[in-house]
Amino acid sequence: MRRLIIIFFCLSSIGLHAQVSLELENVPVAEAIHQFSEASGYRFAYNPDILQPEKLTASIQDQPLEKAVNQVFASNYDYKIRGSYVILLPKKATAKPAPSKDFITIKGEILEEGTNMKLEDVSVYEIHTLKPVLTNASGDYSIDVSLPDDIAFIAISKANYADTIIQVKRNANWTIKLKKKASEAESMVKEKVFNVFNGSAVQTHTKNVNLTERKWMHFALTPGASTNGFLSGKFTNKFSINLIAGYSHALEGVEIGGFLNMERSYVEGVQMSGALNINGDYTDGVQMAGLSNVTIGWVKGLQMGGFSNHSGDLIGWQLAGAINSSINAKGNQLAGAINWNSGTLEGVQASGLLNYTKKLKGVQIGVLNIADSVELGAMIGVVNLSRNGIHHFEVSANDVTPYNLSFRSGVYGFYTILQAGINPHSGNLWDYGMGLGSSHKIKSKGSWDIEATSHTLQSIDHFIDGLNQDIRLKVRFGYQFANHLHVIGGPVVHYYLFNPSATEDVGFADRFGTHAFHTATSGGVLTKAWLGYELTVRF
Repeated sequence: MRRLIIIFFCLSSIGLHAQVSLELENVPVAEAIHQFSEASGYRFAYNPDILQPEKLTASIQDQPLEKAVNQVFASNYDYKIRGSYVILLPKKATAKPAPSKDFITIKGEILEEGTNMKLEDVSVYEIHTLKPVLTNASGDYSIDVSLPDDIAFIAISKANYADTIIQVKRNANWTIKLKKKASEAESMVKEKVFNVFNGSAVQTHTKNVNLTERKWMHFALTPGASTNGFLSGKFTNKFSINLIAGYSHALEGVEIGGFLNMERSYVEGVQMSGALNINGDYTDGVQMAGLSNVTIGWVKGLQMGGFSNHSGDLIGWQLAGAINSSINAKGNQLAGAINWNSGTLEGVQASGLLNYTKKLKGVQIGVLNIADSVELGAMIGVVNLSRNGIHHFEVSANDVTPYNLSFRSGVYGFYTILQAGINPHSGNLWDYGMGLGSSHKIKSKGSWDIEATSHTLQSIDHFIDGLNQDIRLKVRFGYQFANHLHVIGGPVVHYYLFNPSATEDVGFADRFGTHAFHTATSGGVLTKAWLGYELTVRF
């Protein structure tokens, strides 16, 4: 006698990425279902009339749920995975063809088991069409479904309650009681981001329903107004076009959005948007947005944002008009203003203003570079700050300006220099410059440095316009007499280029380098070279 029977193996729910290990040796289908349920933690729903008399044999070791179901049952049954259920269906090729779809209406109410409290905002949907409805404040629902095989499966889901599936054959009134379970904390950051762009119905169904469905093509005007409907946050798409905004579970292919693309989980492929791309998990591929790309998990590939990019761990490139941020990076960050990495950077940070990383194993290029520690690499900027680097203020005298103040920052192997000096005496001039250097230890207290700097020289009386550069190569030797007293000195080779705009400034070059070993004029440019000195005290 054909009866409508629901078979539930009530075990705890787990995620779709459960690993299944199972050994079946010539066992009946019903027994195979029982053993599979125990091994996976998933419940099975099916019509016993579809079970075939054959016996099953299979050996499965640490396989994902879907692959394990496919290996054991796919040869004789179709299946759907819905929440914590595996639904077995007759093979389409062997199922009796229905002359026409028979639409029926299923009504009822949803209560909480134990308390009989009426539950509002419960998602009720048919497993094939995935068109959901929500219960009202009285816990009532009404849903129209089709019966192509004379039987329909209705799924009932609500956040923090156990999933339930019923089989229906004709118009009926079903009262369902849901069992409350421990709440599962969702990432608050993720939920707040997605809820900004999604309507209440989309938010509620996405929170309630635990499933992932795959589709080749998705078209959306806005989240909810799409070919995937209010369950769009549960679909993984191969190709997606979103005129204004789209919302999906994941992308495995190409997505194009006029304003906004959102994936609750991952992207594997190419995601392009006129304004924003937002991913709740990882990106393995390319993100391109006119405004910003946000991936809460890791990125492997490329992020290009007109304004900003954000990722967890980065393996690849971030290119932004203004700001890049990441947690750990093995790759390169290029930004118009700021690069920020809160962990370890192995690669290059280059920006127009600021670069920051906690630990540097690479190169920073910017106006201001900051690292908690530099393990390997260099910091190239106007100011470079790190805990294990150098931040030296020095006062010095040289053959051009007797009073100088300089600041050296970076690491000992490679640092940058800012310097300014003045000669209020016979030279009546001042200068400012910057350059690069490298410092090396000689035993415990000695050191030697090699530096190259470029200085602009100016008269104290007036501004001299035109070419006016003194390029200096220094070799300095130092000795540390006490913790805060380091005396350094050495020879300086000057190479001076001068071509003033005003003819009355030609004599300015005679104020220094009076013992030049090279002097020449070519094309109006005076060049001369001489040997000088520098004596420095670092406190």
